[in-house]
Amino acid sequence: MSKANRFLLILSSFFYVLLAGCSDISLESLLQPGIDDLLHPPKLTPEQKEIASALEAAVGMGRAEKLKYPHRGDYLSAFVMYDLDSDGQEEAMVFYDDPNNTEYQTQICILDNDGDGWKALQTYPGSGTAVDQIQFVDISGQGGCDILIGWEQVNQELKTVNLYNFKNGQMKSLFSNTYSELLVTRLTGGKHSDLLLLESSALAKPVDAKLATLLPEEDVVDIIGEEYRLTNAFTSYLEVKYGLLSDRSPAVFIDGRLSGGQYCTDVLYFDREQQKLTSRLLYDVDDYSEKTIRTLEIVCQDIDGDGIMDMPMPEPLPGYEEEMENSMYLINYSCLDHNGISRLTPTVVNREAGYMIKFPDSWRDKVTVTQEDKTNEWRFWVYNGSLGQLREELLRIKVYSSKDYHDKFDADTYRIIRTKGNFEYYAYIPLAEAGSELTIDYGQLEEMFQLL
Repeated sequence: MSKANRFLLILSSFFYVLLAGCSDISLESLLQPGIDDLLHPPKLTPEQKEIASALEAAVGMGRAEKLKYPHRGDYLSAFVMYDLDSDGQEEAMVFYDDPNNTEYQTQICILDNDGDGWKALQTYPGSGTAVDQIQFVDISGQGGCDILIGWEQVNQELKTVNLYNFKNGQMKSLFSNTYSELLVTRLTGGKHSDLLLLESSALAKPVDAKLATLLPEEDVVDIIGEEYRLTNAFTSYLEVKYGLLSDRSPAVFIDGRLSGGQYCTDVLYFDREQQKLTSRLLYDVDDYSEKTIRTLEIVCQDIDGDGIMDMPMPEPLPGYEEEMENSMYLINYSCLDHNGISRLTPTVVNREAGYMIKFPDSWRDKVTVTQEDKTNEWRFWVYNGSLGQLREELLRIKVYSSKDYHDKFDADTYRIIRTKGNFEYYAYIPLAEAGSELTIDYGQLEEMFQLL
């Protein structure tokens, strides 16, 4: 097969999957398919064939025509293997399509191997037409195994989450609610995990956050306190992750999209005195969430490895105060505590090239950056009042693929400072004005430079 025909085959297969839906996969495709699998059908292992036969025997031929593959998470197979009853042997949890069930076609079948082969224990109705994700958690405190399953439904904006408990060969549903994004976390300080549920809205209307946990008094899993109305109307989420504030207290850091191509951050924590969720960005004087609004698709991260999460707050670099097409920004990665911002680290982030540069304190308000459009090379200058009249250059950073052509003249001026996979990061520090407080050397650059 020629390269051109192979490319067309891959492309047509890709669009076919988009139109047909990733969940519509035959019983003969137990492995999560990739592009290579579309060209070469996967072969089943003997164990997979046994499980498939046991499923057909349990539910009847023709009723399990399509397996349902979770769309994200650690478990991406329609056959999820896990030790549900802590006997040292893995059971199989199978998600499949039952066309005879007109409400929710997705079904769950749990199978066990007792030494004489695989046999179905029970089948359960799902709560959607597709599976979003599966997690094994410790939320209910009821012993056994807690199973968290997110479900999707056709033409519905919100997903449905069910918390199940599997014990003594039986699975029962303990909790159900809606979400756009969820996170298993530890916010309340209890013995067991909590479940944070976030909503989003394509209509840019206010959206809510909910925290589910074990309520010891009632011995049930349910929403604690009131639903919290998020400061920003997220239309979707980039990342939702657990982290620590600078006072080492737990919080959830939420990076999401707003309408109009902007991004924003919110930080939620659990107020134990009032027993409810609230935002760490709301203060009497400032609403710090407004300072996180940006056009750059960057997220919260621990940029210095101290275990404390840093939140991006952008400001225009000198010369870019008026919004323009290729504006450059200083990203102030900020730590929070109960009084507000406790530490601020100024950086510039080249997301496309995959690196950031931490600005020395002496560079703030005095150094700006320009970009060479053809090469994506960044050049750092002493700002003298006009982008069109920059004269004193402090630094250049460019990125090559090891497979790309290298300009032979670069070897005389640029020094390789980092590699990542096939990419090589080069720096050049021109001769700067003697004695300038803004001049750096390669040793300082090593401390300033960080890969994303």
